[in-house]
Amino acid sequence: MKVCIVGAGAGGRSASGRIRELDKQAQIDVFTKQAEIGYAPCELPFVLRGGMVTWDDIFYPGKFFEERQINVYLNTEVTDILRHEKRLIAGGESYTYDKVILSLGAVPFIPLIPGLDGKNEFTLSTNIANGRALDAIIPKYASAAVIGAGAIGIEMTLALLARGYRKIYILDMLQNVLPASLDEDMADRIEEVIREKGVELILPAMISAIRSESGGKLIMLPERELKVDFVFLATGAKPNVNLARKAGLEIGDTGAIAVNQYLQTSDPDIYAVGDCMENWDMITSSKKCHLMVTTAALTGEVAATNLVLGNSVLYQGTAMTFIIEVFGHQVGSVGFTERAAREKGLDVVSHIATTLPMRPKYGREPVYCKLIADRRTRNLVGAQVISKGSIRGAIDELALATAYKVPLPALAQIDTPYSPAVGGDQIRWTVRELMNKING
Repeated sequence: MKVCIVGAGAGGRSASGRIRELDKQAQIDVFTKQAEIGYAPCELPFVLRGGMVTWDDIFYPGKFFEERQINVYLNTEVTDILRHEKRLIAGGESYTYDKVILSLGAVPFIPLIPGLDGKNEFTLSTNIANGRALDAIIPKYASAAVIGAGAIGIEMTLALLARGYRKIYILDMLQNVLPASLDEDMADRIEEVIREKGVELILPAMISAIRSESGGKLIMLPERELKVDFVFLATGAKPNVNLARKAGLEIGDTGAIAVNQYLQTSDPDIYAVGDCMENWDMITSSKKCHLMVTTAALTGEVAATNLVLGNSVLYQGTAMTFIIEVFGHQVGSVGFTERAAREKGLDVVSHIATTLPMRPKYGREPVYCKLIADRRTRNLVGAQVISKGSIRGAIDELALATAYKVPLPALAQIDTPYSPAVGGDQIRWTVRELMNKING
């Protein structure tokens, strides 16, 4: 079997490894227009901070592709997929295939702000070249405006602060930081921490124009102007579907490549994974774009398994999990925010609790937890957790409960472990308080 994988991001890498694991004889060709393949491109902001994480740390360890006899074509763009001939054109050459996996990723979304001209304007993506370009310019300047208060915008702000910047603005058209993951009543805890570090938050921000001026950038707001050295655009990303559209594959309503539960596109010999595929949530089954490296790796494995063994594994969708560290605070979420749940027409009830996983004398930090439930089904549809301590276990527990629709009464009765030195499950008590609200 000859398999062509277009894209060497997390989805393409996991797919190639899984195919080789299942089929020792398959010919696997991976094509990428990038010059370098990063093992962990989500670590780019950490490299930009300087210090512990270096460029060498984000490349694939050892000889992953060579040891698995996977052919990798760098600087080689796939320009056409000739489906009826079962061949693709890459770098001007023709390659035949039996199956194809599209791992095309996403491209930065640039808002239509008047005056953007490409000068002193930067973005960040999984392309390591973008990171290297930023690394080269950061030492030259001292101030920046970060447009977009999502995860990439926050992580870029952390990087700039670590590199000595003392004049940083974060602007977003929405009301709070991390708007895809936090409601305002939870985000204010993190916003306070960010402001304490000297970062000015302008939320919401109505940017009328951005101009280049005196080697820097001038940001025009209704009541003031901001003068900075450069602008970092963290305004989201959109699925990269140009190749798929050109090949005549179906594009879903979200703008991503439509797939079935086996991750096949409208052509059964072509699968799509990661950021370029149209995903769906496990709560309402509504279609969505979900651009996360963990989802890309998982869907790559699912598609590879189905490609080799026949369609035997159903992709369940995403629980929309998220986690980030901001100035010593871990922030995590699952499912919908309360705002998003209401926009989907759900009748939701929420509760915020502050709990201690153990008695204060053991030195553990409080946990701030918001749970959101559907009043009708009495199932969780979202959760948000913030603490200086580790929240990974809580997020994992809440992800399973949300994804597999564990009823609140059952979740409140699950026997979880406790030790004075380790702590216990603070989620269970928050669930009980939420149930009391539902019951009136």
